[in-house]
Amino acid sequence: MQNPGQQVSQLAHQNSVSTLLARVRARSAGTPMPYAAQGPVENSESGRGYTLGREYPTMGHGDMFSGIVTPVALSLTFCIMVGKTLAK
Repeated sequence: MQNPGQQVSQLAHQNSVSTLLARVRARSAGTPMPYAAQGPVENSESGRGYTLGREYPTMGHGDMFSGIVTPVALSLTFCIMVGKTLAK
């Protein structure tokens, strides 16, 4: 275990201007920062990443209009037509 005096001198050395300049010079030379944010992890075999809605083939062209709006609108139109026909 260190003396309190050794700990103070070690702390003063770590926070000195020369140590700061040495770190800046090392970073500019390409030394990585110790706790810097890393890039995201790519776990896919294709390297394209993951995209929503592309896991399996969808109906139509794969956009929202042909995949969601068209079937709902057709079903609603069918129900309205049947209701109007039965009301007569």
